[in-house]
Amino acid sequence: MISLYIGSTSPYSGKSLICIGLGRQFEKDGLGIGYFKPVGYSLTREAGQITDENAVFVKQALSLDEPLDELCPVIVTQDMIIQAYKGKVAGLDKKVMEAHKRLSKDKDIVLIGGGKNIYDGAFLGVSGISIIKRLDARVILVDKYEEDVYIDCVLAVKEALEDRLAGVIMNRVSREDEGCLKRRAVPFLEERGIPVLGMLPYDSLLNAVTVGELKEILNGEIICCEDRVDDLVESFSVGAMNVDSALKYFRLKKNKAVITGGDRSDIQLAALETSVKCLLLTGNLYPNDIIINQAEERNVPIMIVKNDTFSTIEECERILGRIRIRDERKVKRAVDMVREHIQFERVYEILGLSLK
Repeated sequence: MISLYIGSTSPYSGKSLICIGLGRQFEKDGLGIGYFKPVGYSLTREAGQITDENAVFVKQALSLDEPLDELCPVIVTQDMIIQAYKGKVAGLDKKVMEAHKRLSKDKDIVLIGGGKNIYDGAFLGVSGISIIKRLDARVILVDKYEEDVYIDCVLAVKEALEDRLAGVIMNRVSREDEGCLKRRAVPFLEERGIPVLGMLPYDSLLNAVTVGELKEILNGEIICCEDRVDDLVESFSVGAMNVDSALKYFRLKKNKAVITGGDRSDIQLAALETSVKCLLLTGNLYPNDIIINQAEERNVPIMIVKNDTFSTIEECERILGRIRIRDERKVKRAVDMVREHIQFERVYEILGLSLK
């Protein structure tokens, strides 16, 4: 049995995406797979218990039978953090090891979902590094490419893990960066014994957010077309110019949400003439009936948010950097991208796996 830890050096790097993509391919190739989330930080309530939302999602996406308290044995609550600072938390590593032993029975490979970064949990005695070493796991490091600091982080992990680092997957690689990475970064890492197992391009669908998720995050109020909350917003545009300029600007992007003041009816009408998935009206100001009627005719939700335009823009920028895959449309795209862009033959060779 092989334990394969999917880790990163920064949050929202695509670990769940890779777990699901790898898991479905391994299963397709006839391997018995399992999934393990040693430490849960993103808390949710499922079937009456507090657990980790990533564990819930991957369990569903891979159709796993194990109970959630087995898949994710340690849940980090605020109370646990307080107790840890008082030195009153111990034995979590043992709990992790015992759960992994039970879960890995009769499996060919167990995918282990890492925390926000590979060092998380150190003050609880369950950092990614310590779990990897205790389980003698191999590691695939998944991270967004963000200039040269990315290479520094990979080299630091290689120094800490040595031969346990099976390779890296570069995620959300832009077209502009792809050529340079292939010419320079990939050979640099390969020469230092760090296999580059794949480069996943930036994908607007995977980074999209539903109108309903926007409503929840922005604490907004949808005043029309509430049945469109599952529509996906792939980008944001700001309406803060004259109408002619706004029309040209809005036509550059598809499947967008337009952020503008609730009193800018001219901009709102211009936005509705283009491919828009949602109007975000700021300042807690409501549009006139003409705007609402036009939006309803085009099936475009209007959302009222209390913050001003600048604050709303800032929040939307943060949203795009931390999108999670929670939608079946995204899952399908993620699986297709993993199959297309990851060198599975090399993964099997490095891990010592053989097809059944």
